[in-house]
Amino acid sequence: MNRLLLSFTALLIVGNFAQAQNRIGTGSVNDLYQTHCAACHGDKLQGGQGSSLVDGVWKYGSTDAEITKSILDGKPEVGMVPWRGILSEEQVRSLVIYFHEQTQLATASPVKKVDPEGTVFTTDSHRFTMEKVTEVEDTLWSMAFMPDNSILMTQRDGPVWRHKDGENHLIEGTPEVWQHGQGGMLEVALHPDYDKNGWIYLGFSENIGAKEDGKDAGMTAIVRGRIKNNQWIDQEDIFRVPGKFHTSAGVHYGTRFVFDDGYLFFGIGDRGRMDMAQDIKRPNGKIHRIHDDGRIPKDNPFVQKRGAYKSVWSYGQRNPQGLDMDPNTGLLWETEHGPRGGDEVNVISPGVNYGWPEITYGMNYNGTPMTDETAREGMEQPKHYWVPSIAVCGIDFYEGDKFPKWTGDLLVSGMASQELHRLVIEDGMVVRDEIILKGINRVRDVLSGPDGYIYVSLNTKGPNYGELYRIKPAH
Repeated sequence: MNRLLLSFTALLIVGNFAQAQNRIGTGSVNDLYQTHCAACHGDKLQGGQGSSLVDGVWKYGSTDAEITKSILDGKPEVGMVPWRGILSEEQVRSLVIYFHEQTQLATASPVKKVDPEGTVFTTDSHRFTMEKVTEVEDTLWSMAFMPDNSILMTQRDGPVWRHKDGENHLIEGTPEVWQHGQGGMLEVALHPDYDKNGWIYLGFSENIGAKEDGKDAGMTAIVRGRIKNNQWIDQEDIFRVPGKFHTSAGVHYGTRFVFDDGYLFFGIGDRGRMDMAQDIKRPNGKIHRIHDDGRIPKDNPFVQKRGAYKSVWSYGQRNPQGLDMDPNTGLLWETEHGPRGGDEVNVISPGVNYGWPEITYGMNYNGTPMTDETAREGMEQPKHYWVPSIAVCGIDFYEGDKFPKWTGDLLVSGMASQELHRLVIEDGMVVRDEIILKGINRVRDVLSGPDGYIYVSLNTKGPNYGELYRIKPAH
């Protein structure tokens, strides 16, 4: 068997990562660099008359603020001209992101495709193997364990499955989904008192006949129901958005579920309308809190504000893809996609503005600057972020005992980067980021199983082919 060492310090870039969402080294920012910087620093940032920008050595400071100051003010004593008044602050910010992208490309070690079932993976704390549990014929978006250890699974193009005794059983009668772009059948979760009430919750994208600019439009919806003899029954609406708020964009639906003390938390992305994330009168670009039966809590932060969407808990979110509550602290953690750069990990608090699109650590996909601001008074900072983006997705706190040195850590999946990360958290802050799985294609979701093992949803055979794998200690 091959052995793979994946460490905290090695953020490795695979070829198709560079060609995926990040569009590394392309677009307007590359043209900007070639026009203004390449004559001194080389067409590939390798250095020349000026220093290399990809060797990790920053004589005048390596922070984003220090690099920005060096560009704007120059270093006349060593022949570097100031660019203040020539380049906008937004353009300078895009160059800083570009330098990070190019540095990681220049220093990356090539990673070969890894056979999940033919490898012993070695990390700083544990060694593990992977075994395939099952597969479906489209993206496996989410999974949840039943009390009998069977597994409910959502397939993005619509089906919901129950995996039991080595077989997938189709659940008949689940809601019709609007599979448009990134939409479809998304989240599945059991009510915390499932043993007593039997409720199962589904999150999905729906089209109710709404239009936006003459185009079909949709939005994220939530229902609950029960399963009997592999039939979906007793359905109740939990959260549905009026058609006037639906959008025709095929992106940024969210959503994940977290239950806590009778409440249900979930996220909806900006739905491709980024300015709406700052508008508390709209549901998109928000984390929501409702009672688990769909009622609006009277103490939600904007209930008394005229015109506000009453279920809003926080706002300024771009595309929430992971949501989980720390079992030790009760803090609600969220991951969301940034644009080109700036995937975030946040702690969600009521009434707080998380900044999108006013502040971001990323830029537009085409390489044009979005903003020069990464921080602003009254807007929350992420606890951790990635530049370039990893296409962050599902998360889960590990609560098992099979990997004791990981217990309490936050597991984070990455799609474009083809990685599973382990974030170590102390006093509400991320103090370490270790890549524990790499090179096995897109990782969409991760689940700490009741048996102590870790379960991951992969796309090893392509972007629209889902597989469920179990991570087990190697002996």
